[in-house]
Amino acid sequence: MGLEKKFEKYIKDVCKRIKNKDVHSSIKLELSDHLYTLKEEAMNTGMTEEEAVDQALDQIGDAAILGTQLHETHKTQMDLKTILVVLATCSFGLLAMYFLQFHSSFTNLQDMNIFYKSLVFYLFGLVLMFGLFAFDYRRLLKYSWHLYIGTLGTLFLTMFFGIRVNGILFLRISDVSINLTEIVPFLVAISLAGIFHSWNWGNGFKSWLGVGIMALPILLISTIGSLPATIICIVMCITIMYVSGASLRQMIPLTAAGVLYLIVEIFSLFQADRYPYFYTVHEFSSNGLHITPYALSEVHTDWMFTYIIYSFGWFAGLTAFMLFVIFIYRIFHTAKRVQLAYGKMVMTGFAATFATKFILSIFTNFGFLPLPGVSMPFMSYGGSHILLEMMAVGLLLGIYRRRQMGDVFHQEAGNIS
Repeated sequence: MGLEKKFEKYIKDVCKRIKNKDVHSSIKLELSDHLYTLKEEAMNTGMTEEEAVDQALDQIGDAAILGTQLHETHKTQMDLKTILVVLATCSFGLLAMYFLQFHSSFTNLQDMNIFYKSLVFYLFGLVLMFGLFAFDYRRLLKYSWHLYIGTLGTLFLTMFFGIRVNGILFLRISDVSINLTEIVPFLVAISLAGIFHSWNWGNGFKSWLGVGIMALPILLISTIGSLPATIICIVMCITIMYVSGASLRQMIPLTAAGVLYLIVEIFSLFQADRYPYFYTVHEFSSNGLHITPYALSEVHTDWMFTYIIYSFGWFAGLTAFMLFVIFIYRIFHTAKRVQLAYGKMVMTGFAATFATKFILSIFTNFGFLPLPGVSMPFMSYGGSHILLEMMAVGLLLGIYRRRQMGDVFHQEAGNIS
């Protein structure tokens, strides 16, 4: 066997015992560097190359023992706390669907099979969640610009060829209608995290260019006419700017423009009385909320938080609220421990997206904002948003799994060299 082949066979035998394939590249690089260092030291003492190779292998230890030790060190880790919180929140939503279908007075929902359909959505969502947990999110980094341009292009297509259903613009492809207002904030968060993970905000030209890159998707979404999605994107973009190192002076123009836009839009909604039922959707009481007939048709979507309090009381509503607060806290807490800046920014962008969506849903349910079509994450009825949110959680779990790893492409380049 060739001398170089001995090292290759040894490294291969070690990696065969390490089930976490994410760390194979870095371990191969580290072992190769260590073996060649030991070989050079031995040859400097007068040994032949063959003797030096054999001594290096003896010094580093048995491949089976080392592989077992490294396997224990690099076992795949799951964020069980986040998984339990998500499962508890989804169970809350599924329980509400069960009562809506079988034990509620909302007869218009009893023939929709919302419980059985929701059960299918949640189960399929779990499959997608664990599938993305296994996916190495770092491979998305080199496609950040492609994803950004593709998302903008899809928004342009929606503006010109989309159809409106209940005031929401859908992109129609054959017989399939896609609600981009739910998908775009997550896609923009992933693409902007890749673009700005190493952005030089100190450069004058790149500073203004960065603000423009952030503002463009917000402008397109606002043109489509989805105020909730626009608010979510504004908060998410400003959060990513902050995490990527932008100064307060650079954040002020986008923040000020966003706030001014929201004030004008929300004020115009109140003045136009376009959604008068927001003022009378429920009445407060010591036992919960009494839903008026105006909200009956959307109680399983827009008014899920109201229905939880209405059916199970204020303690149930507080429990649902706390579950989501814990979920957001877990994301921000984990993001602090992610080594790769790209992963840290994806997590932070997702946390801002989830938090804003939840806050808008709460404000809408209590009649403070006239925003239709704001579903409560993990709880409201709807296949597209449940699947999308479960996929986002899967990506977050994948980042947690690889939180101590650097850029996969740098590792592979080092391994090749």
